Amino acid sequence: MTAVRKTPQEKAEAKKTAAISKERLKRIAKTRRHHLRNGHRVIKYGAKSFVRNTWLSVAAIAIMVVTLVVLSATLIAAKAMDSAISQIRNQVDISIYLKQGATNAQVVDTAMKIKNLEGVSEVTILSPEEANKKINDKIISEFNITDEDLIKTMHEAPNKIAWTLNVKMNDLNETDALEKFVNETESIQELLDETKKPTYASSHRQTIKNIADIMNKVQIVGLSAAAVFAVIAILVVLNTIRMAIFNRKEEIYMMRLVGASRWFIVGPFVVEASIYGIVAAIVASIAIYATVYGIRGQFDGMLDSTYDLMVRYWYCIVAALIVVGTVIGIVSALLATKKYLKQK
Repeated sequence: MTAVRKTPQEKAEAKKTAAISKERLKRIAKTRRHHLRNGHRVIKYGAKSFVRNTWLSVAAIAIMVVTLVVLSATLIAAKAMDSAISQIRNQVDISIYLKQGATNAQVVDTAMKIKNLEGVSEVTILSPEEANKKINDKIISEFNITDEDLIKTMHEAPNKIAWTLNVKMNDLNETDALEKFVNETESIQELLDETKKPTYASSHRQTIKNIADIMNKVQIVGLSAAAVFAVIAILVVLNTIRMAIFNRKEEIYMMRLVGASRWFIVGPFVVEASIYGIVAAIVASIAIYATVYGIRGQFDGMLDSTYDLMVRYWYCIVAALIVVGTVIGIVSALLATKKYLKQK
């Protein structure tokens, strides 16, 4: 039996047909439908792998949840402490005491001069009569005094309280201009009460400084812990993906033989790791919101503004956690596949 040899014309025709087929296949591969079909398969295989490796998935998700919770707790604590500092600043003012004999015009003029100083946000005047009534009302309330004659006597007693100028500053750490103005203005010096010196909020300044120092330390420690847990999460997810690759090595080998693209092989692992991040972000969000809601009443309103902000922008916070979790997952998957799925 003799072999049939092709003529040069037949060979050229076969090459032409093969080239046309190859070109047609390339065009098909570039079509949107082909990409959508491949994308659907990649997502499907990734989801199946996530379900298949249940215990490994739980371990990876757990460490990612811890990472996201630590990071979120650090930011929440920083925001709560910043709110506490703002509350202290709003509640604290500098008290300047003027003689009881000062006229209303003199007091108002002094208050206007101080109000015009740089760094001063507000000046309120408390007259001796108002201060006396305020003190008496506080005593009556605290000691539950109900005797009408005693209350009348308290209000009619001689009033020796000085005028008070309550000065609010934009920054309690910057009172030098105010102190210099009070000390160097002769008209104010003549009106100052000799028995009570201006407070200048020195003790409150130290309190605010202490809170700010604590806030900085909490941020450093929290962010460092979050970074450590992020590295651990990447390593755990990386090893989980390695195990998945090992379990599917024969399947991957066959995919290489039939010419599957690198993305088609790597994609399912990236999808699987992304699912870890999404699930971890949802679990972390639930844990964070439940915790803040449960403990906010124990901090004298310090967490109220933070919680209100979290409720108002919940979608941004959840989205941010999903992004962080997904990035951790994708980075882990790419590191694992880069080492173990190098194509020749």
